[in-house]
Amino acid sequence: MAKIITILNGEGSQNILNGSYSVEASVDGYNNSSISPSTVNVVEGTNNYAFTISANGTLTLHVSDDGTSTGNPIVGAIFVRTDSSGTEYGDPITSNSEGNAIFENVPYAQDDAPTIYFKQTASDSEHEFNNQVQSITMNSDAQTQEIQNSVPALRTFTLTDANYENLPIDNGTITLN
Repeated sequence: MAKIITILNGEGSQNILNGSYSVEASVDGYNNSSISPSTVNVVEGTNNYAFTISANGTLTLHVSDDGTSTGNPIVGAIFVRTDSSGTEYGDPITSNSEGNAIFENVPYAQDDAPTIYFKQTASDSEHEFNNQVQSITMNSDAQTQEIQNSVPALRTFTLTDANYENLPIDNGTITLN
């Protein structure tokens, strides 16, 4: 008789007799045949068993100065996969010369696709970015999401003489590090 273990937030529990079992998965958005291991021996004294499963979708985050496919690409924007609360997973991905940061092996499904969470952790030194957790639901195996990294606002700095109130300094520089 099959034992179905419901997984919520990566974990599930079930009373299982000792024995050898073949393992099958049913997870929306993932390649269910990639479950590993595909067999398990449940033995006395071992109560925790770990499995992995793979997805094969591709999420491209296209980063430009105006958030469109025709905007100027941003090279060096860094993204990382997260969960909904922002906990980071995996290696960071950096946008290339076309402004594309490409996440491989992400889940997708036409129906009931899981939500993919990510956040940007850096940009080049010339553009602003949103560091909040963002999400996307992929309904096809390859999808592109446009991301904007805008030019920062123009700001004005004044420099006056400390000893003569409101006397502007004619020439000089201020360096912000």
